Amino acid sequence: MFKYQQFILTINLVIKLVEVGNRMAMLRHDNDLKQKDVAKILNVKENTYSKWEKCSNDIPLEKINILANYYDVNLDYLLGISNKIEHSERLKIDYKKICERLLELRKENHLTQAKLSDKIGFFQTTYSSFETGVRCPTTYKLLYIVNFYNASLDYVVGRTNKKKIYKSTYLN
Repeated sequence: MFKYQQFILTINLVIKLVEVGNRMAMLRHDNDLKQKDVAKILNVKENTYSKWEKCSNDIPLEKINILANYYDVNLDYLLGISNKIEHSERLKIDYKKICERLLELRKENHLTQAKLSDKIGFFQTTYSSFETGVRCPTTYKLLYIVNFYNASLDYVVGRTNKKKIYKSTYLN
């Protein structure tokens, strides 16, 4: 059963990643920007940004946050978790909150790190390092985790205190 759940989560994540690229391109077009303009805003090379828009490379969480702030959208919208744009003040990611909220979500779902890791296909040591703050999850790993919980990424990274759970097709 766990392998099937991992498969479904992976397929849904691939669909989400395509949505991320589409949203990035749409927001760029809506703001009359070229890829080189956005690359300059993010302080990266144009080909790096192009790869992010094509979903061929993981986008650092800090860069996603810069884009969300620049376009005045929430991370949940930018990353395809929600279709609702919520405007907020320019916010930073709270890395301590990520640890706290990952722990909170896991405990609310009555999961041990071992059981959760098995369900989502991560090594337990990897997941544990996210909860303890030894490592910060990559954007795509974090997206995978919040999709598993049907949770708000904005909540998990501390951009909002509103705990929102979105209806989705992901299996728990």
